[in-house]
Amino acid sequence: MAILKARLTGGRQLTQTLREIGRKMTGSVRVGFLERSTYPSRVSKKGKATPALSVAQVMFWNEYGTTRSKPRPAMRQTVAENEGSWGGDLAKIAAATNYDGKQTLALMGTRIKDQIVSTIARWPADNAPSTVKRKGFNHGLVDKGIAQRAVDFEVSE
Repeated sequence: MAILKARLTGGRQLTQTLREIGRKMTGSVRVGFLERSTYPSRVSKKGKATPALSVAQVMFWNEYGTTRSKPRPAMRQTVAENEGSWGGDLAKIAAATNYDGKQTLALMGTRIKDQIVSTIARWPADNAPSTVKRKGFNHGLVDKGIAQRAVDFEVSE
């Protein structure tokens, strides 16, 4: 077994640089179906108004399924397909933005948002025949595009 010895110099400057990066790289980002996104309220054929539903609630039902529909785990699929690259992506974005935390998180939020939208757009044709008849086409998770437009992100300090 080979032993590698190295000498590190400039420790004070390295410490200062790391402190500065740490000072600038603060905050958090939330990505997904945020609280303010809703489906429009509807009026049934019998004239009864239905309240606006939260897109997050509907996508939760899609993610895990209900007694009437099978699971369509778009969020879990997005994470499984992309989480391995998020750390490296974040590092590259941070370096490209000179470690501006807010800008880095906004760009990362945009990247993950786009990945979620892409997963929904690629979802297979898996609707029940009655749903295909109502919608006029067979594309799971897509009806009027409301869920795709609702994917968003929020950066906080």
